[in-house]
Amino acid sequence: MKQINYRFILGIMMVIIYLGMAALILFSDIFNIEQTFKIIIGLLFLIYGIFRAYRLYKSLS
Repeated sequence: MKQINYRFILGIMMVIIYLGMAALILFSDIFNIEQTFKIIIGLLFLIYGIFRAYRLYKSLS
């Protein structure tokens, strides 16, 4: 049986959290903030989530 790599699991969880936060900020009205600021923060979460996913993918190689 293979040993569980907890860093990999944590990395996957963080990617899901960042992408989920991006979707929550961009597509919901939960946060009562200005639309421009909401788009900027949502895109930052999205870009950082994609960046983390890319680094996680590269660590597998």
